[in-house]
Amino acid sequence: MDAFLPLLATGLRALNEEGKLTPEQPGMAGFEAVSSLLVIDLEMSGSNAQTHEVLDIGGVRASFKSGFPEELSWGARVKPKHIGNAIPGALKVVGYSPKGWKDALDLEAALTRFSETGEGALLTGWGIGQDMAFLAESFRRVGRAWPFARVALDVQPVARTLLRDTGSVDRFNLGHVADRLGIGRMGEHGALADAYATYDVLVKLMERASGAAAAG
Repeated sequence: MDAFLPLLATGLRALNEEGKLTPEQPGMAGFEAVSSLLVIDLEMSGSNAQTHEVLDIGGVRASFKSGFPEELSWGARVKPKHIGNAIPGALKVVGYSPKGWKDALDLEAALTRFSETGEGALLTGWGIGQDMAFLAESFRRVGRAWPFARVALDVQPVARTLLRDTGSVDRFNLGHVADRLGIGRMGEHGALADAYATYDVLVKLMERASGAAAAG
C-alpha cells in the first residue's frame, strides 16, 4: 500500500475545522492515522450550497489497506425544507418528486447516520469540491462539529494521473471513466450508486497501478 500513497496524494485536499476545502497541500502527511475511507456522493437541489439542499446522500466505507476492502455502505434520501429554491433541472436529474421523498430523512437524522457510517474517515469522492461544500454547510446548519478527517481525497486527479497517457480515456467524468474501466454501474445520479462507482474506480485504478508496477 505504501508504494501507492504518492499516487493517491495527488488527489488529497486539506480541510479546515469546519470541513471546508482550503488551498493548503497536505501531501503525504494527510495519510497519517487514516484507517478508513468513506467514498461519498451527494445529489442536490442546485449548485449553491448556501441556497440549495442535499436531496440524496450515500457513502461506502472501506478499510485503508491494500485493495480497499469494503466494510459497509449506507444511503438515504433527504427531505428538503425549501424545495421552492430548487433548480428544476437539478430536480429532474435527481428524479425528485414529493411522493418519492415521502419517507426521506430530515437533514439532521441523515447527517447523524452518515457520521456513524464514517466517523474519522478520509472522505473520498469524484470531483469533490461541490460535495464537500454542501457537506460542510449541512453540518453548519444543524450545529454539529465536523466528524471526519481534516483531509479529503479526490479520485478524479488520481485517475487523470494514471490514465491520461493510456489513450483509453478522453473525458474524465465518472461515467466515462467507469465505462472505460469495465465497471458496471448501479444507476446514475443516485448518491449511493455514484459512491459505489467512485469506489469501484478507485479499486480498479490501484489494481492497474499494481499490475504496472509488477510488469515493470
